[in-house]
Amino acid sequence: MNALHRMERFLDEHMIPFEVVVHPHSQSSAETARAAGVHPGRIAKGVLLDGEDCQMVAMIPADQEVQLGKLRQDIGVEFRLADEAGVSRLFAECEPGAVPGLPNAWGVEMVWDDALMAQPDVYLEAGDHKRLLHIETRFLREAFGDAPHCHFSQPRMQHITQHHA
Repeated sequence: MNALHRMERFLDEHMIPFEVVVHPHSQSSAETARAAGVHPGRIAKGVLLDGEDCQMVAMIPADQEVQLGKLRQDIGVEFRLADEAGVSRLFAECEPGAVPGLPNAWGVEMVWDDALMAQPDVYLEAGDHKRLLHIETRFLREAFGDAPHCHFSQPRMQHITQHHA
């Protein structure tokens, strides 16, 4: 079963309406937003985190980044960003580097950022760099189940290189 089918089945089992949105192949969530013509704040991006003896996916808006310190305060576990090999091992059905928008469909622990609730609808990455699952935000809590949520993201920093004389 591929990632999209697993996610579709999960949403069907939970009676959550959705639509599949196809877009040109993209390499990053910012590129996905441009390719799909969707504001990046409406795309839920999964970030795999490694803890002491656990892994967890943090779901955040694509125009945000995880504040690991804030997450540690709220969840009580020290996390670091996982490498791409870890993502591929955990989500073998997905294309390399792709974190699916419903990690709980794989039984993977997750936490989601409350900022996702600010939008009327959300697009979940389907694990293949070319499809999204579009759902109304009112179904997000149901889709994410009893996963913890809090506010732990911040706007992505514009990585500007400064030259010092």
